[in-house]
Amino acid sequence: MGLYMLRAKYSQEALQGMVAKPEDRTGAVRSLYEAAGMKLLHLWMLPTLEVVAIAEGDSIKNLSIGGLLASSGVVTEGSAIELMTFDQVADAMKRAGALASKYRQPGK
Repeated sequence: MGLYMLRAKYSQEALQGMVAKPEDRTGAVRSLYEAAGMKLLHLWMLPTLEVVAIAEGDSIKNLSIGGLLASSGVVTEGSAIELMTFDQVADAMKRAGALASKYRQPGK
């Protein structure tokens, strides 16, 4: 399971709905993530009217949520970034070092 930071910009229509019927959307968002097989860890709203979520799961499940939200018109743009611990980065750099002898740079 990976850890993801998801950022999305609400559409005008979604914001109109939130103004017309203000509510804490955390429960609805959590239910969506759970239905997709992911775990919502944190959810924030930015002053730019974007939402940021930290969730645990995998890229395919994450993509299914993004596809649903984009196709529904709730968000106009978004991104997902996989987050890694420094322990995971150290492991990746060890692997990169092991691969170095098997790689030939362009033009060499």
